[in-house]
Amino acid sequence: MKKIISTYLFILIAAFGVVSQTSNRPTAIDLTLRLITLRTKSLKADNDKQISAYNQEFRTEIKAAIEQNLEFEFDSIPSFGHVNSPDKKFEIYTWNILKEFDEYEYFAFIKFKKGEVLELSDQSRLLLSPEFKITKTDNWFGALYYQIVPVKNKKKERYYVLLGWDGNTGSSLKKVIDVLYFNERIGDWQMGKKIFGPPFRGITRFFLEYSSEVKASLKYHDKEERIVFDHLIPLNSGLEGVFEFYVPDLSFDGFEFRDDYWYFIQNIDVRGNQTMENYTTPKTNIRLE
Repeated sequence: MKKIISTYLFILIAAFGVVSQTSNRPTAIDLTLRLITLRTKSLKADNDKQISAYNQEFRTEIKAAIEQNLEFEFDSIPSFGHVNSPDKKFEIYTWNILKEFDEYEYFAFIKFKKGEVLELSDQSRLLLSPEFKITKTDNWFGALYYQIVPVKNKKKERYYVLLGWDGNTGSSLKKVIDVLYFNERIGDWQMGKKIFGPPFRGITRFFLEYSSEVKASLKYHDKEERIVFDHLIPLNSGLEGVFEFYVPDLSFDGFEFRDDYWYFIQNIDVRGNQTMENYTTPKTNIRLE
């Protein structure tokens, strides 16, 4: 009899524990409102100290929510991005803060299907010639990602092309083609990879830099297996190489995937079943332009 009572009490205690844990979980509405408040405060704060403080609170709560699979309305959070890999292997959450003197800092979490959460650490300011660097996720060239392209080469190696936006200096903006993949040899995730054909054979990521006064597109089209982007030119010949004065000339270039590499192609015809509208920056609540 005592054994039966003890077993019954154990079941009650265990059940109460489960109920308590469930009741302690914030509702999706409460968590979303909390995240909106913190994010808004970090966007409207007056100085770097306040911006960083509010952002740290936001980062801590976002991380906990992602790790614990808490529900929240990420589309309602201002200037916050979320994109799923088409193969459902992972999703990426990204956001940034704008510090004094127009300096951007980026933050990201990658949530994998199996539950692992990986944080990216923005080291953009310390990366010299990032177009030639292969980095780990703790040495990330920060960007806000809006499109993921899964790729498998002839060796059956899988990697992911990431299309993103970088606020850069404020006077010029950047679109970036980066690469995420798991390096079996070192047992870790890396970013940047030599996937481009000539004349970009040596680079590990590609940048499109242009004036902050204009919009420039960078988008992948699955049917053609092409990444298509605006062809940029300086406002006049004397400004060549000064990218804050580069603007689209209404023609398009791109990269086409074939024979394991992304080959550069010029003067892509976007007529037919494509329109100019297809090539504008994807709609998102992240500031991409």
